Amino acid sequence: MASEFKDQKEALAMSIEMEKEGYSFYKKTAENAAHKMTKDVFEFLAGEELKHIEAIKTFYDAEITGTTTDFNSLLGSYAPEAVRKAIMNLFDGLDKKAPIDKPDMEAYRFARDFEKNSERFYREAAAKATDPNVKKLFEFLVEEEFRHFQMIDDSMAYLENPAEWFHRIEKWHVEG
Repeated sequence: MASEFKDQKEALAMSIEMEKEGYSFYKKTAENAAHKMTKDVFEFLAGEELKHIEAIKTFYDAEITGTTTDFNSLLGSYAPEAVRKAIMNLFDGLDKKAPIDKPDMEAYRFARDFEKNSERFYREAAAKATDPNVKKLFEFLVEEEFRHFQMIDDSMAYLENPAEWFHRIEKWHVEG
């Protein structure tokens, strides 16, 4: 997806479409998920994509009308710790033995690649942005996509080896 946009207006427009694709994929995957955790994770991600679409649209509309949008007034109160807590709540109450469903794992792999590609796109868009507030938006989205990537990766680790996942999360150690 690198260098497929000529200016920040086009990058914003592409971002809206990319987030819409993400939303559709996450929503459809949640509806068809075999495992409850997969359903919950993908519903959460679908909701995140909707928030991104609204934020990006605000900046895009400002770009079209020649006005500015202040990043801090729109997203400055965003609390990443609240999102981290919501993500961790998705993992509460999990069993140490998880059923592994191949279609779910394929969806996770696709989602992980999607988030990594989105992160790269937003990183490039931030580097090329001319408006400081749009640059902040793209930098924010880089962090969001990275956080989503980590969430997906953690989910895959749990589904592939629940005992090891619990060991890592609970930071068990051997004393001797």
